[in-house]
Amino acid sequence: MAHRERRLDNIVRAHRQRTGEQSVLVCGLLLAEETGEAIQQLRPFAGHARSTATIDDVVAELADVVISASILARLLDVDLDGTVSRKLDLGVR
Repeated sequence: MAHRERRLDNIVRAHRQRTGEQSVLVCGLLLAEETGEAIQQLRPFAGHARSTATIDDVVAELADVVISASILARLLDVDLDGTVSRKLDLGVR
């Protein structure tokens, strides 16, 4: 877990260096983009497009969504894991 956190910290540092004061906004836009890419893979996987996609295609894009959300949470200095846990304690809606 610590190794994974270091990798995310390195990404956050690099992102801040590249985007400066706009880092939260840029990361939010990247999260939206990654979410769109996940849906683009989900549609053909579910048979709702002319092209095809595999479960691996969908999962790879979902991983990008989770990574982007994790980076955004770090930029906002919030505990995403703790927040998710508390939300799950309230029950999935």
